[in-house]
Amino acid sequence: MNIPLHNNINEHSSHFAFALSDSSVLTEAKLIISHGDQADEVPLDIDPQSHLEDGRKVSVIAQLFQNPLQREEASVLYGPELSYVQYAVSLTDTSSISIAYIQGVDYPITLDLGPYIPGDYEVRIALHRKTPRIAEGPLEPEQLAMVKYAQVNTVHIMLFPAEVSQLASSSAAVWTRNHHVFDSYGRRGFILADLERLPGRVEEMFGPGNHNLLEHFTEGRLDPLLEEGLMAIVWGITPWCYSLYCPPNEQAAQVLAWDKLGEEPARQGIYYIDPEVQRLSIIPANELAFWADCIRKEWPVMELSGEGETLHLDLYVQIAESVNGLHENPIPTFVLTRSEGKPDMIMLMANVVIVEEIDFPMT
Repeated sequence: MNIPLHNNINEHSSHFAFALSDSSVLTEAKLIISHGDQADEVPLDIDPQSHLEDGRKVSVIAQLFQNPLQREEASVLYGPELSYVQYAVSLTDTSSISIAYIQGVDYPITLDLGPYIPGDYEVRIALHRKTPRIAEGPLEPEQLAMVKYAQVNTVHIMLFPAEVSQLASSSAAVWTRNHHVFDSYGRRGFILADLERLPGRVEEMFGPGNHNLLEHFTEGRLDPLLEEGLMAIVWGITPWCYSLYCPPNEQAAQVLAWDKLGEEPARQGIYYIDPEVQRLSIIPANELAFWADCIRKEWPVMELSGEGETLHLDLYVQIAESVNGLHENPIPTFVLTRSEGKPDMIMLMANVVIVEEIDFPMT
């Protein structure tokens, strides 16, 4: 392994995450509950149904919650649930939780969530698989291998007090399908657009017709639309599958382990957003070349919560490390948030390099 799985070994956090390039190395892994004496170790199965055997990128996320995330919401964040196990455990302030028996890793990975308040807890381990939205439609045979390569498994380990288990299961879900999109949008990147008002403004500016807005953008003629807060652009990106999250509120944002996804944002963009905009469509930038055709298609929509005129777009890149000779693999995540106040300047996110020398031909 080229770098340690966890760099902040002296810090405690409610989130812990690492990623591997091949999920099959976790097939025999166990979650170990220890109380300071090896004789008291309790091994728990992570993948009793062997869903990880066929090998995909895998992100392991462990979280300590006072109130657990609902299973429906976890499926929004990480993809449909493949399997689910839950264990009752008792912890003391000297207890530790680790993952052991990872093929190629000869030491246990401690989930740095402690010290714990002594008491009874539930450990929920759910396996999820995230698939790009392009796969929701019909695929050619050669695209199937690309989709499998793009898929990301998530081992979601959640620890929470036992007494809140029943109460949390009856609460209303907050995360919905309109708060997360996982897909790839080609080399030109993508735009976030208010499609309720943008078509009218384009017609006012350029007249009716099937305009090539790509040319207008490179000539700077779309700048007024950016300044009016009707669109944001990520211009030029490695063609790769990535997630785009837009948290429904500040409290819901806390369930994202984004401080561990890439530790710090790899790139940041700042945009002005009209305060009345509540929904943004995600559109491949190359579709701007045929604008009249573009606006007749259906695109994924993100619900933009909160108030304010500043739109922040942060890119985190978690590295899926290799323990068996495979290439390391990035897992990129864009996080879209809104804040009050008008930005001093618009800072486009452009020329985003997710990987070097690897071409992913999803589109």
